[in-house]
Amino acid sequence: MSIIYKNNQQIVIEIKKLMLEKQVSQREIAERLNIKPQGLTKLLNKKNFGFEDAEKVLSALGYDLVLDFSEKKEV
Repeated sequence: MSIIYKNNQQIVIEIKKLMLEKQVSQREIAERLNIKPQGLTKLLNKKNFGFEDAEKVLSALGYDLVLDFSEKKEV
């Protein structure tokens, strides 16, 4: 299933869903990233949350970040 993300916040929401599904706390992820829990909160809430940020958090969750492109369909 492909999802088209319109903004970074949608990606953060999906990451948080994965954390809930895997029953992994933000504290555990922060420990795996060698940062404080507050640092993870700041990372997830930052306005310019990007590819590298998502890759780090997803890796700590045991996931790879997969990026795909599709040509726009003409209307």
